[in-house]
Amino acid sequence: MLIFSFSTESKEQDSRLIGVWKGFEVEKQIEGVEKHWIQQRFENGTYVIMFTTKEDCQIETFTEKGKWWTEKGKFYELSSNAKNPEVYSYEIKNDEVVEFKSIKLSGEKKDTYIFSDYKINF
Repeated sequence: MLIFSFSTESKEQDSRLIGVWKGFEVEKQIEGVEKHWIQQRFENGTYVIMFTTKEDCQIETFTEKGKWWTEKGKFYELSSNAKNPEVYSYEIKNDEVVEFKSIKLSGEKKDTYIFSDYKINF
């Protein structure tokens, strides 16, 4: 009998993605919505993101926690509220900028979402 379990301990983390990052996008996922975020990716494969969204002059904030890993040149992010990870290709532009391109979002093939994260150095 084989038993499978999900653990980031057996997954790889591209060390260049560890740290605190910020980003933003306007109407790239949802028309009329501006989104800003700060994300911290930890060495142990966990992450936390604080989002701020603005739509019709209404501002909302929320947080998301989960696990992240890299495999075969792809970035995976599994929110604690999701069944399937989001999958992105990624390109390290320099030490301060990473560009992500969606492959799968919410378990469905979606390859049109592109955004960048910018490293915050303390």
